[in-house]
Amino acid sequence: FGCGVNVGGDICIASGNHNFNMANRDMRYDTRVDTTVRPSVERANLFLTGRYDLTPDIEAFGEIGYYSAHSRAVQPPVVNLNQIWIPASNYYNPFGPVRFADGSLNPNRLPNLTGVSTAGLPVLMTNYRFVDAGFQVVKVDNYQARLLGGLRGEWRGFNWETAVSYSEAEAEDSSPNINMTALQRQLALSTPDAYNPFSGGCVATPSFGDCSPSSQAAIDAIVFDMRRISRTTLAMADLKLSRGDLFTLPAGPVGVAFGLEARRETQSDDRDENIDGTFTFTDMVTGERNASNVSAVSPNPDTKGSREVFSTYLEFAVPLVSPEMNIPLVNRIDVQLAGRYEHYSDFGSVAKPKIAAAWDIVPGVRVRGSYSEGFRAPNLEQTNATEYGRLATGIDYVRCEADLRAGRISNFAQCSQNTSSVSLLVAGNPDLEPEESTNTSYGLVLQPHFIPERFGSFTFTIDRWRIEQEKIVGLLGSQTALALDYLNRVQGGTNPLVNRRAPTPEDILLFQGTGLTPAGEVTSINDRFINLQPQTVSGLDLAMNWSLRRTRYGTFTLNVNASKLEEFTRDPGDIVNALFAARADGTINAGTTLPDPSQLIGQNGRPEWRVNASLTWRKGPWRSGLSSQYISDFEQPGLLGVSGNPFVVDSRRTINGYIDYAFPDETRVRLGGRDLTNEGPPLADNGYRGTVHSPWGRYWYVNVSKTF
Repeated sequence: FGCGVNVGGDICIASGNHNFNMANRDMRYDTRVDTTVRPSVERANLFLTGRYDLTPDIEAFGEIGYYSAHSRAVQPPVVNLNQIWIPASNYYNPFGPVRFADGSLNPNRLPNLTGVSTAGLPVLMTNYRFVDAGFQVVKVDNYQARLLGGLRGEWRGFNWETAVSYSEAEAEDSSPNINMTALQRQLALSTPDAYNPFSGGCVATPSFGDCSPSSQAAIDAIVFDMRRISRTTLAMADLKLSRGDLFTLPAGPVGVAFGLEARRETQSDDRDENIDGTFTFTDMVTGERNASNVSAVSPNPDTKGSREVFSTYLEFAVPLVSPEMNIPLVNRIDVQLAGRYEHYSDFGSVAKPKIAAAWDIVPGVRVRGSYSEGFRAPNLEQTNATEYGRLATGIDYVRCEADLRAGRISNFAQCSQNTSSVSLLVAGNPDLEPEESTNTSYGLVLQPHFIPERFGSFTFTIDRWRIEQEKIVGLLGSQTALALDYLNRVQGGTNPLVNRRAPTPEDILLFQGTGLTPAGEVTSINDRFINLQPQTVSGLDLAMNWSLRRTRYGTFTLNVNASKLEEFTRDPGDIVNALFAARADGTINAGTTLPDPSQLIGQNGRPEWRVNASLTWRKGPWRSGLSSQYISDFEQPGLLGVSGNPFVVDSRRTINGYIDYAFPDETRVRLGGRDLTNEGPPLADNGYRGTVHSPWGRYWYVNVSKTF
């Protein structure tokens, strides 16, 4: 960096922008030191079932379930993403007044300042981490309760069951955070009790720690426990009927299943009053108002919603050909016909079919296939949420364009115009339609009976599947909105969803001579849940099972399953297509990053291959097993290496094993190990990819279970 001004105590103040990706990367804050990868959890689970014969044909049954858990996670100290002005009166402000209001001389004002009046200047604070306030210890207490009662029996050849149930779940989480109003009040003090954001870090460990913290009194004055309580309930009643021999065809009896269900769902989310609009923050320096009074959390109003759903289904199992009919190359054909109808009180009705068939050409050779249509209703938050905020990051491309035209950078890869503290204002959409899908699959099952029994039994399967989804519920996203704003601005317009401050003199200077209209800093981006464009996913599943039973050495079982993702594409839609066209014809810079959904396999947690294999052995009270998992590599397009290519998350192979013993008193003890070769998760942008890989390396465990 170089030391602009030494203010004592190994603390220097330097001016200018610094690149933290290269020479100064050790100055970036290390968010992983002394934090937890996974939270510690204490769980308690109680489950009780009962049944009673009311008559020879009618049985009453019931269930009671209760689950509670307490978790504790240690996260990095709070970072200030909602900007705040440090008043000129701050005791530690190096640009503060010559004398404080009480007439005392300011010992911390820098000497020989130019352009700074004797009254001092306020300082804008963004992206500041409150390291001296300590780690965020996030505590979550939740419970789930379920009560069910019903009757079942037989009537005129039908098996029937009816039940009513009620379940609820509630979670309360709390974590320390920074109260913005209290923070600015503490920043305004002209005494040593003021909060000191100019204290620097630690020379020995520049990536973490604070070796000159503010006073404990100053810290206690700004920290508070932020709380959130979320609750869901589900009340349901249903009736199910089934019969295996509704009537008989030449190939055998036709089975039927029928059901009715009615349910009511509720959801509520009670946010802390410092972010739900009860207590807001007004900056005493600028007078600007922020609906959030918390330093690192965007405004988030309370939400609630409810819906009633009625559904019914009908299913037939139809045998068309049986072995007794002696038809060449048609040993057996079975068909399943099904349909489901649902009516939602908040968006209407949906009906979907399913058909499946299995054809046994000869014993041991089966061809199978299915076609079905599915749907998923938007959840209550997506349809009912009033506007809430989420912190978003992205690149402000129009300001990159200004830097490029002014010659301050030679390409977009050098642009540092990041929007690091922008609120993505997300709104629910009551006009959302349900997500719909079409699912097809076909495959082959081989059970080679010609192999002698002493070699065991074998089953081989191969299946192709394809899922076409429509109206997927999602968001346009902050980066796409910024790219669209860039395109509109180079064409003389704007994107009304991107909200900016009025251009400052610095902004006007940034755009001077570029031919672009000056654009102020982005403050927020409006977005709402919408039904996105179609998506297609297809793949191949392979499986093999071998079982050798009851030999003198025990029973052996081998299972191998492999899945290959062959297609994962998404229609980009009109907006993204227009951006691609503009990039292709040079209207916007070729370095503008755009979401490319043409082929998503091997990207962002979508590995092409997953393979699982397991071998187990049983003999008497002894059991043991070995298993292995392979996940192929994939790219992270949002993280570029020094060559400019996407970073590759390596493939991973793990081996697990166990051995256990069952005692005569129904006690079983198991000793096992996971990731025996201690591979650990491959490196990814945030340490590891939690949606794909486990964070653990090799570890051992002991499990003791007893049946009463």
